Amino acid sequence: MDSAARDTHLPDVMSTLAHLLVDLMSTAPGLVPIYREHLALHDALLPDVFMTQITEWLSGTRYAADAGTIPGGAGGEEARTVVGVIETHLASGDAEVRELISLSFLDSIDASPANEVLRLHFGPSLRAEAARRDGWLDG
Repeated sequence: MDSAARDTHLPDVMSTLAHLLVDLMSTAPGLVPIYREHLALHDALLPDVFMTQITEWLSGTRYAADAGTIPGGAGGEEARTVVGVIETHLASGDAEVRELISLSFLDSIDASPANEVLRLHFGPSLRAEAARRDGWLDG
């Protein structure tokens, strides 16, 4: 099934962590080396840590093991697209995916002023979840 057909059916299917990872890395191939480094360092996927690494990469604050900055940048179309993927999975994800995005991604945004610019790319689901977490909405 091509990606356009899959995207039209995504809301009908509850996404899992595996779906999220595939969509993120196919949308942003720059995440693949970060994922490989993550697996090499931790011997397994630690989803919350990896989500923090994605946020750092998007904001341009992610550093490679050799101390060089890994290119990213929230101002670009790639960041907007990656945040869009996260938005889609927040709306369509299973409980694990929703919790991962709500806790790890949004916590990472709040953890550093450099990450705040990513809020500019939030769609309605991320804005609502961030507002709920910040005490602006009940729920």
